[in-house]
Amino acid sequence: MKMFATQLQGMFQKIVALEEPLEDGARLLAQAPAGAGKLYVSATPELTGIAMSLAAHQEAPKDTMYWQPSSSPDSTDRVLLFAGKKEAAELSQQIEFLKKQEVPLVIVAPFSQEDIETDLDFTDIWIQTPGRDGIIPAEDGSRMGEPTALCSLFTGQLLYLYIKEMMEEFD
Repeated sequence: MKMFATQLQGMFQKIVALEEPLEDGARLLAQAPAGAGKLYVSATPELTGIAMSLAAHQEAPKDTMYWQPSSSPDSTDRVLLFAGKKEAAELSQQIEFLKKQEVPLVIVAPFSQEDIETDLDFTDIWIQTPGRDGIIPAEDGSRMGEPTALCSLFTGQLLYLYIKEMMEEFD
């Protein structure tokens, strides 16, 4: 258990070091609550629980809600979109839908932007989290303790803290 905690701590430090994409992502997302739009949080199936938790989080910016692909946000809205480790195809579908609606987005995923089948708009932000596989070796040689959900939740919380800081400066 100590090894798991140590490995997670290292991953969290790597995420904190992504200062520029975190600040850029927060700046893009903050445009919704600062203006007339809504901030939507969504995810591919593996991370739906994380998205729902962040959408209902007590520190979520005003007008933050969970987005389901059945609804249609518009260009005044912003979307924070999380992807699971093997869900590049699902992510590409959601991105394509949002691009047609001209909705700027911030994507958090444990894989690189090159792994998806669609191009992002120049205004969109990609945040790649570490830890695509389990971080603790098992006796049979496999790996366990898959960190994607925890890294995604941590990244979402950091984005909220940056947004809060920006909104306070704006006021």
